[in-house]
Amino acid sequence: MHLQKPVLATMPSTALGSPIDRRATMANFDLKLLAVIGELHRTRSVSQAAERLGLSQSAVSMSLAKLRKHFNDALFVRTSTGMEPTPHASQLIGILSQAEDLLQAAFGRSVVFDAATSNRLFHIQSTDIAQVTLIPKLMQHLRKAAPNLRIDLQRIGPSTPRLLESGELDLAIGFIHPMGAGFCQQRLFKERFVCAMRSDHPRIGHTLTAKAFENESHLAIATSGTGHNIVEKILETQKIRRNVSLTVPSFLGIATIISSSDHLVILPEQLGRHLAGPGNIKVLPLPFDIPAYYIMQHWHERYSQDPASQWLRTVISDLFKAPRGYQLH
Repeated sequence: MHLQKPVLATMPSTALGSPIDRRATMANFDLKLLAVIGELHRTRSVSQAAERLGLSQSAVSMSLAKLRKHFNDALFVRTSTGMEPTPHASQLIGILSQAEDLLQAAFGRSVVFDAATSNRLFHIQSTDIAQVTLIPKLMQHLRKAAPNLRIDLQRIGPSTPRLLESGELDLAIGFIHPMGAGFCQQRLFKERFVCAMRSDHPRIGHTLTAKAFENESHLAIATSGTGHNIVEKILETQKIRRNVSLTVPSFLGIATIISSSDHLVILPEQLGRHLAGPGNIKVLPLPFDIPAYYIMQHWHERYSQDPASQWLRTVISDLFKAPRGYQLH
């Protein structure tokens, strides 16, 4: 009895993922869809990804559907914290990140940002003080240099580092505690604390003594996430008594309170001079020393080379960075 040898079936090389097959697949694949993966990973939101890509939400949803079909994987699923990547998507994100770096090197970072025509939405966080003293000047400049740009202004908070890292936030401006490795910052100008009160205060003239400071009632600001808590520490260290009769959550709206009462308030000099502009509030040096500090702009190193982010940081630096040798008045 003769046993017939088994015949091994042969398959076309294209069915085995040959270079020919891979090239055909790439030729039929819209590489623009890959940008959707990147933005969904950064924002964890279809709506925010659409906003950053300049697309409609339905267009992003359709792109995600095509990607799911191509990769035969859900890629991103809804959770309580947003759209989270599947394990397969996480692998793709790592590969795409490496590919993006290679492409940027190959094309010499040929991405161009045209501020004059762009309708980019920048997400910026600032302290209350920066919102009052810096943002109006920035918006005035943008109306001329970049009329279609939009700004989403938010308040600095505990989530600021995470939002900068994810790309949901482009920039943070003000006095912010150090955020650790991976974050970049640029000094804009030096600031110091002063004391403000109504211009016709009945007991305080052109100078403020330590005795008068302790005898008067005070307005205190209970801010969080900024450097104003330095004031409390200095007062405690120097054993300076302050009679606080009113505490408010921010600097916004304090001008009306100061001008209609005898309260004193410690605040940054730039804000004090802004409030003193109309003439019903005056600013005097404090009768004790509080160290000066720097107002900075902060971003994450992931976006240091992004042309749009670079442009925004340059604008803010040009508008607010103090020249060398600048002294506080």
